[in-house]
Amino acid sequence: MKNKNMLAIVLGLYALMMANAGWGTPLPYSAKPADQMFLQAVGNKDKAAAVPLLDRDFVWIDSQGKRLNRAEFLERFPSVANGDVTAEERVYGNTALLKSDRGQVHVKRVWVRRGTQWTLLLYQEVTQVEKNEQADGVESPECINPCKSIPFEPQTANEKAAVASWQGVMKAMAENDAELYAPLIAEEFTATDTFHDRVYTKPDRLEQIAKRKKNGVRSVPPEMVSAQMFDFGETVVMIAREQRRQGKPYFNSRMWVKRDGRWQMVFSFNTRIE
Repeated sequence: MKNKNMLAIVLGLYALMMANAGWGTPLPYSAKPADQMFLQAVGNKDKAAAVPLLDRDFVWIDSQGKRLNRAEFLERFPSVANGDVTAEERVYGNTALLKSDRGQVHVKRVWVRRGTQWTLLLYQEVTQVEKNEQADGVESPECINPCKSIPFEPQTANEKAAVASWQGVMKAMAENDAELYAPLIAEEFTATDTFHDRVYTKPDRLEQIAKRKKNGVRSVPPEMVSAQMFDFGETVVMIAREQRRQGKPYFNSRMWVKRDGRWQMVFSFNTRIE
């Protein structure tokens, strides 16, 4: 019995070391406690409580496309949307995605783990239209930006690989190529756009591509204007400003996860700048 107890203790200590000492892939754990502290700090306008929860690169984007950095947020303390909605969480290594949906209003909070602490990298809101808006045109010119070149230089090998994967997705959408599109998109992928009336999944996107191909319709993706990227090892996050050819600009955040040697997009979250 004594030996069994010692073995249990040793195995427990080993699991703890594996989770916290950086040996191999850290075991995922929830960012929800930190998320609840953030929501409470914002509700109370408690700067002291909020400061340690915000990442150094923190970005706030509300449903009107108003963007704030960390210092601006702490100065203004804007209110949160869907703060009373129970968040759904997915953890990918050192990144946790929490989303809160109510009707046409969607909120995504992207938490990143630096060492043993979760910090909030991105808070973003999208309020979707009640009825889908018409897509840009029917026939579009050749896709240069973003399919072939973009006005942004990724810095790390992971960022470069994620951009290459994303450009493959953009090329697939421009050319209605479902075979190119499918392996670059995660099965749990969701696309949330201001100008659509619902959230789209991977099967929805594949259906769109098939329909466009059948009808002979081509639509080139919006051009990138500027971007930031963040490399967290197993995941890469992009926050980009993009411009629709017939419409207002918007902020689009995306995340990729590396699986089976390739980078797959997990989400696309699009807020129009009003």
